[in-house]
Amino acid sequence: MFQWISIFGLGAVIGLVVLHALIFPCGSGPRLSAAGLIRRAVHLFTLLFLEQQLTWVGRIRKLVYLLAMLAALVLILTGFGPVVFGSRIAGWLLMIHATFAGVFVFCMAFLAVTWANAFICKAGSHTADCGCSAEACLRRAGFWMMLLLTLPISLTMVLSMYPIFGTHGQDMLLWIHRYCTLCFVMVAIAQTYLAIRAKVIRDCRA
Repeated sequence: MFQWISIFGLGAVIGLVVLHALIFPCGSGPRLSAAGLIRRAVHLFTLLFLEQQLTWVGRIRKLVYLLAMLAALVLILTGFGPVVFGSRIAGWLLMIHATFAGVFVFCMAFLAVTWANAFICKAGSHTADCGCSAEACLRRAGFWMMLLLTLPISLTMVLSMYPIFGTHGQDMLLWIHRYCTLCFVMVAIAQTYLAIRAKVIRDCRA
């Protein structure tokens, strides 16, 4: 059941992202030409670099953000990969998953402390960082939803290490962990798309 829910949920989010990008394109130049696609690919790659105008705090924050994205990607591959193909995570995949889970939780905690102020709605600033106020609100909502979902994702795995809930409780913790993680991944995909879109719009206006 969870296998098909995961496939449908992730496919739906990715499909909506692609559809939105086609209907509401950002950037300049032809969209579907070879030169346009290469230009956009190079632009997306340069978003990984550290901007010169960033402060030292901003540089550390972006490095932690990139590390969180890497950890999340590893967790998605090791966690959802076996489930999508109808098996269970075990062995060395489980060891890798548990290792990067700690890295991911640390990164999310750091970003929550250092970045939360940027995602608080302030009077008169709802259109300051994005051409569409709806997208700015969605990015803020996505950030806070990801932080909130990190709590049950982390707690369910920590609590499952202690034999205090019994077999039924362990199954319930696994159920909560799986579905919260699925919701997190779906939100993270949309959040990453909106963040990249906002950055591309700002670069085109500069």
